[in-house]
Amino acid sequence: MRKQQTIKKKFSYTGVGLHTGEDVTITCKPLAVNQGIKFKRVDLPEQPELEVTVENVYSTIRCTTLGTDKWQINTVEHFLAAISAFQIDNLLIEIDANEPPVTDGSAKVFCQFLQEAGVEEQEEEVTIYQIDQPLYVRKGGQYLTILPSDQFKISYTFVSNHQGLTDQFAEYVISKEVFNEEISSARTFGFAHEVEKLQKAGLALGGSLDNAILIADDGPINKLRFSNEIVRHKILDIVGDMKLIPEFRGHIIAVRSGHELNFELAKRIKGLITKEELSC
Repeated sequence: MRKQQTIKKKFSYTGVGLHTGEDVTITCKPLAVNQGIKFKRVDLPEQPELEVTVENVYSTIRCTTLGTDKWQINTVEHFLAAISAFQIDNLLIEIDANEPPVTDGSAKVFCQFLQEAGVEEQEEEVTIYQIDQPLYVRKGGQYLTILPSDQFKISYTFVSNHQGLTDQFAEYVISKEVFNEEISSARTFGFAHEVEKLQKAGLALGGSLDNAILIADDGPINKLRFSNEIVRHKILDIVGDMKLIPEFRGHIIAVRSGHELNFELAKRIKGLITKEELSC
């Protein structure tokens, strides 16, 4: 058990959206106990809100999107990963566009703002669930499973048939310190041959070498921050996507998985929690 947490003071940040290419501002404010993580679209007339839960996922195509048929918030996974690492349970995120700023393509900037805002312990306790049986999802050559463990651990194998990339592996027990030092600065990535297609579809309009690793035929164009930066970013995405469900302990093992499988596993874990109430 641990106490619920929020931030000590509000903060704002303005940057470009990865897919829209437009400026967007987020303002984060403390919330009282048992309120959860909430997004609020302040640019829309009714300023609608939704809670960050797996039930409110709208799409997992190339990113995790929350929302309804009328409005959405895209690419939430990087910010959610930082919130997860800092164990923030209650937070209001006001946003004036349909996606958070991409920053440098990682979660590092969000971690810095959370560190500066400070974390405040609250009165109510958090229930942390213990996975007591294996769960497994698969799609083609993509695999994702979770095994019982008394830690939140992620092992990821990145397998690529791209001539400019090698297979990569990384494994971490996730904590605030490990996330900050080893994972938070790993950037999102994309392939040069896909850029034109994506932009014609209205995606990646804000993408640049300042906020993404661009992979050409012979490999990454950017200088990498880690030799296995790509697999570290895939772990970052899993941390963010698992913030969609109650906190748990288990060992996630991934092979080539992305947001779609992350979402499917999150639903399976949530179903197990709801059915059996597996509190630690």
